[in-house]
Amino acid sequence: MVRVADVLTSRLRPRPLALALLLVLTACGTPTASGATDRFVVIDAEELGHFNPLTGHGSNGESKVYESLYRVAEGQDDRIPDAVPVLAAGPPEPVDGDLTHWRVRTRSGVTFSDGSAFGPEDVAATYNAVIDPAFASPIAANFDFLKSAKASGPDTVDFTLAGAYADVPHRLFLAIAPSEALAKPGPADKLALGDHPVGTGPYTLTELRPDQAVFTARDGYWGPKPPVKTFVVRRTDDDKARAAQLAGNADGTRLPPALAHAAAKDGYRVISAKANDWLGITLPTGNPVAGDPAVRLALNLGVDRAAMVRDILRGEGTAVSTLVTPLFGVAYDPAQDFTFDADRARKVLDEAGWRAGADGIRERDGRRARFDVAYYPTENLRRDLTMATVSDAKKIGLELNPVAVEKSTMTPQYLAATAFLLGGGGQPYTVDTQLYPKFHSRYAKPGTGSKWDNASDYVNPEVDRVLDAARVERDPAKRAQLYRDFQAAYHAAPAMLALVSENHVYVVRDNGWKFGPTALEPHTHGVAWGPWYSLARWTRS
Repeated sequence: MVRVADVLTSRLRPRPLALALLLVLTACGTPTASGATDRFVVIDAEELGHFNPLTGHGSNGESKVYESLYRVAEGQDDRIPDAVPVLAAGPPEPVDGDLTHWRVRTRSGVTFSDGSAFGPEDVAATYNAVIDPAFASPIAANFDFLKSAKASGPDTVDFTLAGAYADVPHRLFLAIAPSEALAKPGPADKLALGDHPVGTGPYTLTELRPDQAVFTARDGYWGPKPPVKTFVVRRTDDDKARAAQLAGNADGTRLPPALAHAAAKDGYRVISAKANDWLGITLPTGNPVAGDPAVRLALNLGVDRAAMVRDILRGEGTAVSTLVTPLFGVAYDPAQDFTFDADRARKVLDEAGWRAGADGIRERDGRRARFDVAYYPTENLRRDLTMATVSDAKKIGLELNPVAVEKSTMTPQYLAATAFLLGGGGQPYTVDTQLYPKFHSRYAKPGTGSKWDNASDYVNPEVDRVLDAARVERDPAKRAQLYRDFQAAYHAAPAMLALVSENHVYVVRDNGWKFGPTALEPHTHGVAWGPWYSLARWTRS
C-alpha cells in the first residue's frame, strides 16, 4: 500500500494519516437525520493511480486533488458549456488585442495540500512541462496551440501561443501541479505525482492500493470544506461485476445503459449525463482493406447508426458521422452527416472493383475484403457496437472479424495495422480539439502525439488546410464556415467509422445526498464525472 504523505520533494511533506485510515476502516461514515453519511464509495473500471496532470488526470477540471484555472460549468449540456474560473480570478484577457498573447490573473490565498502557497509560477511550470518533449507527455498534442507560459507578476501568468487563437478559456482546463514537483524533467509517467499527488483541490489522496484509492477532505482548503469527508474508489474493470457489487456497500458506479437500468433497484437510481463522448472504429491506412478509401466510405454509408442508438444505447446517445455535432452550433452542418444507405454502399464497392464472391464476401485482385476489428471484452458497449458493425458490414459484402484484446495489446504498432473500437472526445469543448488531433496529417507521422491521435493515419490535404485556417481565424462566422468545409471534405473521404456519441449512465444509491446538475462530459472511463464531478459542492437533502 502506498501512503502518499511520504517525503518525495521539499514540497511533499508527511501528513498524519490516523484519522484518514480510521475512516477507511469504518464500514460507514457518520449518519445524519436524512440518512446521508460523510463517506461515499464508488466502483470504477479504471486502473487506480496515475494522478498526474501531465498524463491526463484532471484535464477538464474534474480532479478531486488538483484544480485548474477553469472548469466546465454544470447544467449546460445543450451547448458547449462556459469555462468557470477556479484558480483564475477572472477570464483570460488578450494582451494588446493580440490573440497570440493572453494573460490570466490568478487567485490569491490558495495553498497546495502540503501547505505551500499556490502562485502563477505553478501554472507556468505545469503548462510548460506538458509541452516540453523532455516530459514526453501523452497529452502534449492537446496543447500544440501553446508556445510558452510565464509568471508575469505576483498574480498573473502570460500565455504565448503558436498562432492566433480565440477560444482560450476552453483550453485552460489543465490540472495545476506545484512547480517544484516538475523541476526535474523526465518521462511524465515516471513522475512521483502519479501516485503521490499534491494539488490545491478539496481532497488529498490518503491511501492507494491496486484495488482501492481513498480521498479525504483536507484541512486548509481555500474554499468551503466538502461535506463528504471520505471518498473511496474501488476498482473492478468488468461491467457486470460492478453491477453485481452494487448489492454490497458501494454507493455508485458507471454502467452501460441497459445494465444500469437493470441494476437500479433496492434504493438505487439512474442518473444520465449528456456527453460529447464518441465511439467509432479506426480504419488504418496501413491495412490494405480497412484503409481503402472505398471501403471507408462504404462502411460509413452501410452502418445503421440510428439502430445502434435505439437498440444498444437504449436511446442514451446520438448518431455521429464526422465528430461535429449540434453542440457546436453554427459550425455543425447536418447535411454532411452520413445517411444509412446500404444500396449506395454496395454501389461504391462495386465501382471500386470489390466484387462479391460465392459466399457474398467481396474480393479485389485476389484479396478478400476482410479485416480484424479489436475491442475490449470487459466493456459491454464497445463489444455490442463492434458486433452490430460486423453484422451491418456483412450485408454489404465486407467481412469484419471481431477480436477481443487486452488493453496492453494496443501498441502503436498494433494500431497501425488493426482497426479498433475507439472512444474519443477527451477535449471536446472546442471544435479544434475535437478534430485537429484526430484528423490532421501531422499526427499521422510516427512519434507525433499519442497513439490515439489520428489512429487511422489519415492524410487529406483539404482537411489539413481548413483545420489549419480555422485555428487562426479571428472571425467566428468565418471560423464556423471553415468547420463546415471540414465536414464536406470529410464526408467525401472519411478517415474512420464514427458511430455514436453516448450519454454516460450512472447508478447511485439514494442515501440522502443532493447532487447538483451534471456537466456536459468528455470521453471518460471513470467516476470523476457524473454526480461526482460536483462532489465538493454536494448538500444534504
